[in-house]
Amino acid sequence: MKVCVVGAGGVGGLLAAVLRRKGVDVSLLVTERHVAPIRNNGLTVIGPDGRFTVQLPAETDPAAIGPVDVVVVTVKMWAVEALAPTLKPLLGKDTAVIPLQNGIDAPEVLAQALGWEHVVYGSANMNAAIEEPGVIRQRNPHYGITVAEKQGNASDRLSKVKAVFNGAGISFEVGNDGPALLWDKFIGLVSNSSLCALLRSPMGVVQKDDDSWALYSKVFNEVVAAGRAAGIALPADKTAVRLEKARSGPPMVMPSMAVDTVAGNRLELPWLAGRVRELGKTHGVPTPAIDFICTALKPFVNGKPAAQ
Repeated sequence: MKVCVVGAGGVGGLLAAVLRRKGVDVSLLVTERHVAPIRNNGLTVIGPDGRFTVQLPAETDPAAIGPVDVVVVTVKMWAVEALAPTLKPLLGKDTAVIPLQNGIDAPEVLAQALGWEHVVYGSANMNAAIEEPGVIRQRNPHYGITVAEKQGNASDRLSKVKAVFNGAGISFEVGNDGPALLWDKFIGLVSNSSLCALLRSPMGVVQKDDDSWALYSKVFNEVVAAGRAAGIALPADKTAVRLEKARSGPPMVMPSMAVDTVAGNRLELPWLAGRVRELGKTHGVPTPAIDFICTALKPFVNGKPAAQ
């Protein structure tokens, strides 16, 4: 099986390295910033289980890679719309395109350019960040992907992808409700990213402080309310488990938007808390905690504000 991972940040770099370490035919589609470091020094992962380096092709032109069986898109959400049409040289007759962006909008954006016959719903559960081009730090030893076809049915192509990814040690599950799959992660992601970015701290700070946890819970419940108003199946028992899991989860987890806030990088706020705010206005759901988060982080959405 031929795999192309688009983007060599935390998620993309980790996935590509883990797959390649197990002998999977993996290519990376990256920007110019990453090409030379990866070609010259390989792709390195530093994680809880140690450090390893793999060698794999890195290209800036999809045509140099050609058709593959699987395209895993891991770039930031703001880059997806412009990137999508350029990925056509990677497509074969039955290529599966798996978006792993934060938020709920990437599958639709990619499908507009590439077609639902290729694009599936995808969600990643992993915590890793780029230290420098070609070097990824993995913060949590567990990682996995959940996907679903647009029509909700099982497919031979996803069964084959599951076998390859599972063989490389990556949990890969196939669901039957794409929107619900995205929202299952979205409700926690918006809450985690909002509070950790606001506090410039990992989840442990949120978990231990009662006031921070109270705000977290308000954000979480507003996301759930907005999702239900939008017609997403979010059962009460499942969301309760998700909220409790957030309180007892790994304290070192630092969502990518929090990492970007600390680093002074552009933020995915419009596609996370900002998206919930939009849905709240559309469906008449009050979102006062989300409104506060958006206001507090607005000056940093395009990177660290210039000194006045």
